[in-house]
Amino acid sequence: MPEAPPRALPGQLAQRVLLDASNDGEALVSGVRIVFLGLVLARYLALGGVHAEGGVPAAWVELPVLGIGILLSVASVGAARRRWFDERLLVASTLLDAVLAHASLLSTLAWHGPQYTGLLRMPDPAAAIAVVFVSALRLCPRAAWVGTVTNLMLMGGLVALDFRLNAAFITYGLSELVLLFLFIASVGAVASLVCHTARRMVLTMAGTRERVQRTRRHLDLLLREHHDARTLLSSARLRADLLMRQPECRATERHARAIAEDLVALSAFVSRVKSRAMGELAMSGDASAVDVGTTLHQAAEQVQLRFTHVHIVVEGPLARVSRAHVVGGAPGLAHVVTNLLVNACEGDGQLGARTVHVSVEPEGGRRSQVLLRVTDDGPGFRAGLLEGTRPRGGTTKRDGSGLGLLLVKGLVEASGGSLRASSPPGGGARVEVLLPAGA
Repeated sequence: MPEAPPRALPGQLAQRVLLDASNDGEALVSGVRIVFLGLVLARYLALGGVHAEGGVPAAWVELPVLGIGILLSVASVGAARRRWFDERLLVASTLLDAVLAHASLLSTLAWHGPQYTGLLRMPDPAAAIAVVFVSALRLCPRAAWVGTVTNLMLMGGLVALDFRLNAAFITYGLSELVLLFLFIASVGAVASLVCHTARRMVLTMAGTRERVQRTRRHLDLLLREHHDARTLLSSARLRADLLMRQPECRATERHARAIAEDLVALSAFVSRVKSRAMGELAMSGDASAVDVGTTLHQAAEQVQLRFTHVHIVVEGPLARVSRAHVVGGAPGLAHVVTNLLVNACEGDGQLGARTVHVSVEPEGGRRSQVLLRVTDDGPGFRAGLLEGTRPRGGTTKRDGSGLGLLLVKGLVEASGGSLRASSPPGGGARVEVLLPAGA
């Protein structure tokens, strides 16, 4: 029966959805930037353009800034619609917002009329607050904070320039300046919080969508295999009927052998369904902190009952590793451990391990991760079953499906961890699972 290869690693769809949402936000921000710069340009032209205060020198500052800003914004809209924006480009676009918003004020500082009373007495600096706030639409906290700091620095530079050029006209003081900076910083903090909250919501919704799509694919595969299972059952029933009608026929042995083969194939089908269902059931749950020691011992005891001839040794400082963060909770971790132990005990289907060692220990700075390691003295991974240290599917077992380790890898990666598999030079197989430590 054909097996469908996994189409994407768990979490990839969620990241794609987040990237799409960030690009949609960038397209919206760039569109707003076009409108804003267009209005500034229209106001400048309505006030006289090159004939307004500042004349040609002011025009040499104002027109290039607005024109280049509009062109870059149009290009940004096109790039965002093509999903070209990653985190670096999102930060760059945020910096562009800040530069354009403050560069458009340079002509006001350098060329103004006698009624001028200082930059902070005009409505224009409010654009910095708007620029910081709309950065939240990009769903990139780094862009929000970089934009906030840049706007504060540029505003500070403009105020310093204002005091240098227009000290005789300025009527605002330190209190107004501090108030404006507090507004910008507060809006930046709110924008960053909005980014974090929106990202969590998008990733949660995308993760749910990913699980639904994966379940739909596997259900479709299951329904296709259901036809194969019915065919096997019909064939077995037909041959059994022939045996009952002609118990001493010369074809009895052939019919009996065919029935046995059909039943073996049917048993393999049931095993695949069970393995896939267990993996999907574990991955359908939410992530939670699990007691590693208890779950590990329970899984090892269950596998030991099945493989009494294999010596399963649980070792390591379990007392120092209390909990791990796993999708599916305790059933999810039990599925991971059980699958790894069964694979080690079965080996390649012809030769299995005699001894399996299971260890768990804290890993990373401040014990931020939990390392689960399963090693055995079996035949190791055969050629073609690994791509580097990653399982690629396939099996050497007569009734195996090749899905077990792939489902385990998917569950581990959905939990924010990683899985590495290898065949050490000394023989046997080793599988290492890194999981986030639970609180």
